Amino acid sequence: MFAIYTGAFAIASIYRGIKKRNKDKKLTKMSSLNHISTGTRDKIRKFRTSTSRTEVIRGLSIKILPNPSYEIVVDEEETDELDDIKDLSEYADVLPDNSPRYVLIAYPLTDKDGIKKAPLILLYWKPNTVVSQEWKMLYASALEMIRNECGPSKLIEVSSGLEDESDVEDLIKEILK
Repeated sequence: MFAIYTGAFAIASIYRGIKKRNKDKKLTKMSSLNHISTGTRDKIRKFRTSTSRTEVIRGLSIKILPNPSYEIVVDEEETDELDDIKDLSEYADVLPDNSPRYVLIAYPLTDKDGIKKAPLILLYWKPNTVVSQEWKMLYASALEMIRNECGPSKLIEVSSGLEDESDVEDLIKEILK
């Protein structure tokens, strides 16, 4: 009787284990909707290492390509425009007002001891004018992947669009915290 109970218990336990593994595989497949190519990873790594002592604000615009690939890539055009920017208030002119973006920023600071540094800050650009729920969900689902890849010291969500001077001041205060 004991051996039969143990056998039935073992079979039930194995069945639960298989069922759980299949469920985990489905979750893994769902979470891998977005992917970052090796080329994009290299560009992010190069940006991180080349901006550690920058004297000016530098930015790297990252976007998700539309269906079917949903690949996460560096937007070269926006990044080139961001390189010409000297002030955060100008970001609203470069970044789209109808699509989210991730922007990795090297923001130069001088600390209390006079040491210059440029911490990496990840801006999650999601203006209120984005109407596509699909894009909102795609960017929200990839946020942790991007955060892990970029390794910023801070993550700041920007939904105001930086239209007003007070929005820019609030962003700078958040960066300096």
